[in-house]
Amino acid sequence: MPVCGIEKLYVAKQLNDTSAGMTFDTPQYYKNVQELDIKPKINTDKAYGENRLIDQAVAFDSADISLNLYDLTSAQRGYLLGQTTPTGGGTIAASGDTPPFIAVLYKAPLRGGDYRYGVIYKTLFQPPDDTMKGLEGKPDLSQVPKLTGTAQPTEWGFVDGNKTKHPWEYHIDTTDPNCPADIDSTWFNAVTVPGADATPPTVTVTPANAETGIAATSNIVWTFNEAIDSTKVNAANFFLMKGDGTLVPGLLVIDGTNKIVTLNPTSNLLASTAYIAVCTANVTDVAGNPLSNMSITNFTTAA
Repeated sequence: MPVCGIEKLYVAKQLNDTSAGMTFDTPQYYKNVQELDIKPKINTDKAYGENRLIDQAVAFDSADISLNLYDLTSAQRGYLLGQTTPTGGGTIAASGDTPPFIAVLYKAPLRGGDYRYGVIYKTLFQPPDDTMKGLEGKPDLSQVPKLTGTAQPTEWGFVDGNKTKHPWEYHIDTTDPNCPADIDSTWFNAVTVPGADATPPTVTVTPANAETGIAATSNIVWTFNEAIDSTKVNAANFFLMKGDGTLVPGLLVIDGTNKIVTLNPTSNLLASTAYIAVCTANVTDVAGNPLSNMSITNFTTAA
C-alpha cells in the first residue's frame, strides 16, 4: 500500500549502542510534522567479462534524512543538536556543540485506512537553514525549519542465518498479519528493536536474604547474570539501610564486566543489627530491560 502523508513524529536520544545492545531516551512528541524524507544511499560495484556484466554487489552506506516541522522550539533545537538552552531562554549555537544520535519514530497513513509505524535508529542532525524572506504583500507559511541529517547502521547487530546484520531502519504496516493489535497505543512508548534482548536481568545478593551472623566488616555485593547499564549504578538504585530506615553511607563500585556491583560501607556495620540491602527495578541491562522486581535483602550482623 502506498504511504499517504505523515501523522505523528517522535524523537529519542540514543543513549548507548554497543554489540551488547542499545538504549534510548523516552520518545518525545514533536508537534505538527510536515514531511519526513528518507533516502538510502547504496554503494554498488559491477564486474564485467566477455564484454558483458557477469556479477554485481550492493552495500548499504547510510541514508539522507530530512525533516520539516511547522515549528521547532528552543528546547527541541537543544535536544536534537546538542545546543545550549540558557536560563534566559533561546538556544546558543556554538562551535563546541556535540549533537547526539537520534532515533526518529513516525506514524504514516496508508491508502485504504491502514498505517505504517517506523523508526530510524541512529541519525545525526545538522543545524537547519534559517531563511527569512519578506512577504511582498501576501502571506507565506512555507518558511519552516528543515532539519537534515545522516542515518547510519547501529553497532548492535542481530543474527540472521549465518550473518550478523546491523539495522538502520525498521517499519511495520497494520496490514501485516503479525502487526501487534495494540501498536497504536504502544509504538511511541519506547524505541522498538526487533530481535534485541528482551529478557530482564536477574541478580543474586551477598549476604543472602534472611542470613544472620554477618561480619561487621562485610560489603554488600549484587551479582547480575549479564552486563548492566553502568550509568544506573548510583545511590538512588543501590543502597543499604538499617532496619529503622536509616541510610548507611558507602562507596559504590562496578567491576570491569559490568556484572558485579559492590557497596563498601564507610564504617563497619553495627553488631546485632538488622539491615536491608536494596537494588531498585530502575536498574537495567545494556539492552534497556529493567529488573522484573526490586531486590530487597534482609540480614542481621553478628553479636
